[in-house]
Amino acid sequence: MPTDEKWTITKPFEPKIVNGELFARGSCDDKGAIIISLYALKAIRELNIPFNSSLLCFTGANEESTMQDIKSYIKSHTPPDFSLVLDAGFPVYYGDKGMLWLLLTLNEEPFEHLLDINGGNAYNIIVGEAEARVKYIPSLYNELLNNESIKVKKQENQILIYAKGISCHGATPHGSINAGGIILNALFDAPSFSRSDKEKLSIALKLLTAYDGEALNIKSTDSIYGDTTATNGILKMENGKLKLSLDIRYGNTFAESKLISHLHSILSKDNISFEIVKNGEPRNIDLNSSYIKACIKAYKDHTGKENIIPRINAGSTYLRYLPSSAETGTNTKYSSCGLPNGHGSAHQPNEHINIEGFFEALEIVIKMLIEIDKSC
Repeated sequence: MPTDEKWTITKPFEPKIVNGELFARGSCDDKGAIIISLYALKAIRELNIPFNSSLLCFTGANEESTMQDIKSYIKSHTPPDFSLVLDAGFPVYYGDKGMLWLLLTLNEEPFEHLLDINGGNAYNIIVGEAEARVKYIPSLYNELLNNESIKVKKQENQILIYAKGISCHGATPHGSINAGGIILNALFDAPSFSRSDKEKLSIALKLLTAYDGEALNIKSTDSIYGDTTATNGILKMENGKLKLSLDIRYGNTFAESKLISHLHSILSKDNISFEIVKNGEPRNIDLNSSYIKACIKAYKDHTGKENIIPRINAGSTYLRYLPSSAETGTNTKYSSCGLPNGHGSAHQPNEHINIEGFFEALEIVIKMLIEIDKSC
């Protein structure tokens, strides 16, 4: 995942402990999972815990992009009877939403006033900062200058625009604000900004300022997978054409082929083409699986909590390619540490994990593995 200059507690790859929190890139997603996996195996072996199953720790380095690592593994190996993926939360997750990554190209050109706009560099991280350049027009400059949501300065015959939003993981967009959307909103609010440019950018504005899929006529929800989301993580201009990414997370409302066909139909009306970067249909295992029941029992025994409800993950993990699998967490205690919005969590600056919660998670995972072994 990308790093930037917005880290304030420490540098991304220089771990630092502050008030019981470990700050480091990947501490909660997914490097913490690697350590828990290794120490779970170490504990079971060195404590001589009775264990009848073969236990394998699989660690990959391509999970955040195309998952070629797990795909390659499955092609050449028989998958485990059951896999516990440490890439979610507690108590246990029994499936993932469908996921479709697209790169859209707005083929309407040229723009009259818009010269350039860019922001973001990962499909699954909502654009946190964005910049744009437009032609200098005195009235437009004054209108933008009076807009408090952006920063503006004149440079030769151009207006430079900067906006800062609230970034987060594209799978869980609630509370986010796309910085590219802030810029487009400011331009649309400016009477002097080209009317033809506004027409060409109208669908981009909708896609960058809402994440419920309504602009694509795919707003929906279902009883298993919840709400459909469509978020943007990359915004750029190439050869005068605007390109933007979409990270769509969906449930059983759409079959993958029908969703792609529908998007072709909707977007072509606005002269927008797209390429598919990554895709995968929603999947889940049976809630009555003995493996899910084993995970729930271990969590109940550890916490004393009742009415434990397995969940569906809005994100995407190795579960998608492992025939029988579930997900659980690496931390039981969460704190914002007083950091501003857009900091502290997975894929964000100042990512951190609570050390006490991390060790408790390790204990729960070990207990889950023991119960899973008993259920086999």
